[in-house]
Parts: sequence; structure tokens; C-alpha cells
Amino acid sequence: MKAILLSLTFFGMAATALATVHTVSNDPATVAQFSNLQTAIDAAASGDTLFVHGSPTIYTGVTWADKKLVIIGPGFAPDKELTATAKIAGITIRNTAADGSSSGTELNGLVLTGQLNVSDGFSGSQPVNNLLIQRCEFKSTLRIGTAGGGYGNYLFEGNYFNGSGVDNGNQSGSTFSNFIWRNNVFRNALNGRCFGFFENTANMLVDHNLFYTSNSSLTVFVTCSSFLVTNNVFLKSNAAGASNSVFNNNLTFNTPNNTPWAVNNNVDGGGNVSNLDPQMADQTNINNGVDNPLLDFTIAAGPANASGSDGKDMGLLFDATSTANWANSRNSRLPRVTKMNILNPTVAPNGTLNVQVEAKVSN
Repeated sequence: MKAILLSLTFFGMAATALATVHTVSNDPATVAQFSNLQTAIDAAASGDTLFVHGSPTIYTGVTWADKKLVIIGPGFAPDKELTATAKIAGITIRNTAADGSSSGTELNGLVLTGQLNVSDGFSGSQPVNNLLIQRCEFKSTLRIGTAGGGYGNYLFEGNYFNGSGVDNGNQSGSTFSNFIWRNNVFRNALNGRCFGFFENTANMLVDHNLFYTSNSSLTVFVTCSSFLVTNNVFLKSNAAGASNSVFNNNLTFNTPNNTPWAVNNNVDGGGNVSNLDPQMADQTNINNGVDNPLLDFTIAAGPANASGSDGKDMGLLFDATSTANWANSRNSRLPRVTKMNILNPTVAPNGTLNVQVEAKVSN
């Protein structure tokens, strides 16, 4: 427990030294500095952090421009007694010609019930780059780059795309480079696609993800080119829409096209497995498309076991630490309090109240 308490101390010191921390809750039962998320964002300066409390009420959608923010919720399925999530009806992130930049923004541990727009078609909107999006659940489209221009250095890791997909609004004037999607679950997709209209691309990596649905209607790629697709499991999910892309060490099972590496000028880089059961622990529920990010996606045997290009299992990662372990993804990167005891319930005037706090981290 000392190690955890030290971690809490160091985290607080770092947050204080680098930026102001704002707390937000729209739940009257929870104490925070702000009850309205947009008001908190408007009050924040570039580099600030916002901790958004879990709540039974959805936070109204928010917009900001020209400032880098870190916005952290409790996770999409927090492992604690109070399991409420921070649900937000939509987020729009912009850069304009004004001073400041939203590039470098981080979203962690949130649930987006509405669309995430990055550099939308707003007049004067410019590219936002260097985004870190981890441990979030998305229930609507992620739309990146409808403003045109070049977009680069995005990391999507440990997210649950639940009936969601990523596209650029079919904007032909945008270019994309250095995007990584790693250790995410894509279950179903809005408009039937996971990735749409990423044609002018370089260094687009889709690595160690799971794509699954119940009815073979999920199209992974629509009008996408020059991707590197490695170590994924595609269950009833058609990955044949990619073109001029390289496939290494992927497994398909019961998909409309079980050899996506053999069409559209794609390259079979080796190690790919066609139409075999990956044998995940909860395979029956996964076959049925069950909506549950806490299903057991681990693999102990079979064709996907230790068959990745890195010697790990195909599909999701379960490394010892960090977001490279899918089991950690349900919680945000913040410590979460699991127990709090008052050691001396009777306190003399001007005395000291001693409280023992226990917490866990999933990092």
C-alpha cells in the first residue's frame, strides 16, 4: 500500500507542477469545482487537466479550440464500487489561426455517446495533431479532418468502439500519417464500417485489435489505402475493403472474404490465417456479437495462440502492464479509491483527523 500512496503523491505533484487540475461533476451527490463540462473547458488554460466524475446523467456535448487539454474520466467499465461512467454527448476539437493549439490533447477513460469531431468543417478550422485517445468507449462516429489539410501522430489504444467507426467525412483534401490503432475492440460499426475514406495516407498501423459482429455485416475498411494491418482477429468482419495494404499475421473467421490480403493489390506479408476459429475463452458470446467489453478475450490455444509477428497472441494484448493489457483498459489511468477508513472518529477541537485510503491503479 505504501507504493500506491507514493504513486498518488507523485501524480498529484506532477499535475500541480505542470498544469491546473479542474474537477467536474453534473451529479448533485458529488462535490466538484464545476457542474458543467463546457464551463470547465472554457475556464481551463492550454495544458490544464479536467477530471470528469462518473454520473448517471450524460454531460452535454462540448467544443473547444486552440488549447491542449487532458480530459480524464473513470473508464468505460470502472472496477470499483461506484461504477458510473463519464458519458459525454459529443466532443469537437478545433485549431484556428488564433494563438494556441489543441494539438497534444488527451482523452482518457470517457464514454462518448455522440460524435467526436476533430478539425471539423467550421470556417477557419485547421488540423489538430498529436492526439492520444485511450481507454474510451465510442458509441458514435469519430470524424477526423473534414477541414482538409494534413493530420499526423494519433494513437488510439485500449478503446471500445461499440457500434462506432472512424472516418474523415469523405474529405478528399485531407492527408493522414503516423496513425496507430492498437489493442482496441471494434464491435459492430456505425454505417457498417470501422475505417472510412482514408486514402491519402502514410504509416497507418492497425495492430493487435479484435473486430467482431453477429451477422457478417461489418466492413472494416471502406475506401482505405496503404495501411499496415498486423496481428488482428477478424470475426464475421470483412477486411477486404482495404487496397494497396500489407497484411501480416492476421486471422479471419467466418467472414465474407477470408483472404483480404489476396485482393485489391494488397500484399500477403506472411503469417496470415484464413477462416479458423481463434478459440478465445468467451468465443460463443463473441460469435453472437454480445455487447460486453468484459468478455474474456484471452487465447490459450489454437491458431491465434502465440502466432503474432511479435510472438504474442493475435488479437488483443494482455501484457503485464499499461494499456498493452486489455484488462486494464476498462479503467482510466488514474488511481481509484477502493477503501477509506477514518482511524480516529472522535477529534478534539483543532485536532487531526487521520484517514487511511487504499487505491488501485491499472497502469
